[in-house]
Amino acid sequence: MIDLKKKDLVLVDGSGYIFRAYYALPPMHKSDGVPVNAVFGFCNMLLKLVEDIQMEKGGEVSIAVIFDAARETFRNEIYSDYKANRSDPPDDLKPQFDLIKKVPEAFNLQSIELLGFEADDLIASYSNEASKLGRKVTIISADKDLMQLLNNEVSIIDPMKKKEITKETVMEKFGVLPEKVIDVQALAGDSSDNVPGVPGIGPKIASQLINEYGSVEELISRVESVKQEKRRNSIIENKDLAIISKKLVTLKQDVPLPLDIEKLEFKPLDINKLLNFLDEMEFNRIKASVISKYGNSSIKQAQKKNDETDQNNFYSPSNEKINNENYDLIDNENALIEWIEIVKDFGLVAIDCETNSLNAVDADIVGFSMSIENGKSCYVPLGHENCAKQINLDRFKQIIKPILHDHSILKIGQNIKFDLIVLSKLGLELNNIDDTMLMSYVLRTGKRGHGLDELSLDLLSYETQKYDEVTTIEKKKIS
Repeated sequence: MIDLKKKDLVLVDGSGYIFRAYYALPPMHKSDGVPVNAVFGFCNMLLKLVEDIQMEKGGEVSIAVIFDAARETFRNEIYSDYKANRSDPPDDLKPQFDLIKKVPEAFNLQSIELLGFEADDLIASYSNEASKLGRKVTIISADKDLMQLLNNEVSIIDPMKKKEITKETVMEKFGVLPEKVIDVQALAGDSSDNVPGVPGIGPKIASQLINEYGSVEELISRVESVKQEKRRNSIIENKDLAIISKKLVTLKQDVPLPLDIEKLEFKPLDINKLLNFLDEMEFNRIKASVISKYGNSSIKQAQKKNDETDQNNFYSPSNEKINNENYDLIDNENALIEWIEIVKDFGLVAIDCETNSLNAVDADIVGFSMSIENGKSCYVPLGHENCAKQINLDRFKQIIKPILHDHSILKIGQNIKFDLIVLSKLGLELNNIDDTMLMSYVLRTGKRGHGLDELSLDLLSYETQKYDEVTTIEKKKIS
């Protein structure tokens, strides 16, 4: 039994992610016409977030996603114009709200909302309750209104800037420590939420006043000591607005919890449950990413069944999880000779020439790759400028020649014509070859593209590592 008192609790501001996801992507629709761009973006963000959190905190971390339930809350009873300046969400976003609130459930996470209260109030209340139990809380949100909750037990991560919000961050933004943020907001107001504040007082003056007087209430009680006449009069005339504004910006920490905090326990990712949801949403790209990372046995069973019943299904991939952790770097002749013997025993090998040009006629070879099965692959550097240890090119040709020429060993390549040209320039002849690109043209005519990236996604459910990912360091290209 997990001791919840000792486990971290992560609270994700789901409502804050929705609009970010919507505006980050162009319009997308399911085959039935339902718009889903925000749902797609939300799924992607949540998948990455969950992976990062579990990795950073060592796994088995409880995560809950908190949403706004509706536009109207108790704050509208305090001040009828609260958030009245907000326009309605775009028409194609409205039908996505309910779908997005189902996303956490697909990830085996709790999705929480409560009518009459904002997501921020629920986050504040769960944080308060967790702190009483001795649990550390991490809030994932860029919302400045949550900064008032920051303390030794509650930390905040800004997912947009990917950095922790500290007391120094709060001081830089508001000019006060977290516990005084609500007083500064009460005086300065907030145009985004239509919080009135005190006319003529902005954030800078508000922080000066709060640092001097300590709170809105104390400022009002000692307002006669404010030296600037115009400022003093504005506070006197609008003291009721200041009190109302403080009530509006203060997060409730005693909201009746819609789900007992003891139920916010870690649940491992249910891959089949997630994949079923992704199928329902028709999110094939996210599905491929999930399968490539976690695998899925039930899909293998379904595909085997389909292969037996669907005569038009030429090939049904097993979707075995790709193992890319044990590749060999061949930088000496003995290791290459050992690999050649393995290929001879196996009887087939996938090959690929790495070159310094996309034009085969002009290209010089810089490396050679071989693979015989999942997790059994190697790379032979041959012409790397900054590689101290690599096999001499002439010796490489002598050692590799027998298997390339051998008619009994099948050599497989993607667009292997390119490799034929490069190797022929080295005096190497290829016999008994197959080309996955040509196979795709024959078997998948009219379907998606025939490049390696598409084939890998469609047939292996694996997203390949892109060239830019290994040739870019801190946004600078390397060669």
